[in-house]
Amino acid sequence: MRILIVNPESVWTQRIRARLEPTGARVWTAGDWNGAVKALEEAWPDILIIESRLLQKEAATILPALREGERLPVIVPTTLGRYPVDSDDVSPRGEEALRRIELLITRLQGAFQPAGQLIRVGKLTIDAARKEVIFAARRIRLPPIQFRLVQYLALNAERVVDQRELLREVWGYAGLDSEGRDLIKTHVRLVRRKLGWSDESSSYLKSVRGFGYMLSVPAQDQVRKTKRQ
Repeated sequence: MRILIVNPESVWTQRIRARLEPTGARVWTAGDWNGAVKALEEAWPDILIIESRLLQKEAATILPALREGERLPVIVPTTLGRYPVDSDDVSPRGEEALRRIELLITRLQGAFQPAGQLIRVGKLTIDAARKEVIFAARRIRLPPIQFRLVQYLALNAERVVDQRELLREVWGYAGLDSEGRDLIKTHVRLVRRKLGWSDESSSYLKSVRGFGYMLSVPAQDQVRKTKRQ
């Protein structure tokens, strides 16, 4: 995935870049729209991240230029300018804004992956093109909602995903009530049963009490992998 970041504050530009490059994205930057135009002449990005004040200031120039090229998603952070930042420190709210950008890019990556690209977490493989889950060399067909649940957790592997986020990103519901919790719990139970993850100690899908769920490689599989290496 190719991403162009346009932000007059170089510290924010570097902070965003540092968050996105580990996801495998190819990132380039510009401090103003003139610099962005030069970058667009060389290569058209998959996603444009542009600071909201800059977009408002130069909308008359920016929008026609974007219409001339291919269509692309535009992410406009609306809160970064409110938070003070220097080269050494970012406020907690600023960190949260960066985390949201990173999460959004992670979600969008699937749209720009080659059709045959797979998501792998230990013995678990998700075939996005075939809409199949493969675990320990066994192909398992899941209903669409359970497939999206496993896929989203795999894209966020080794991170605890809270129930509110799961309900929003997988089911498309805002908020969280007892009915929503029960809905998630039911589908987690069904996924575990279908993939043979009934034993909590060997389960890839872990419950983190009071927070949510996390997809991660069990310790015993990590030990085996280390021994083979």
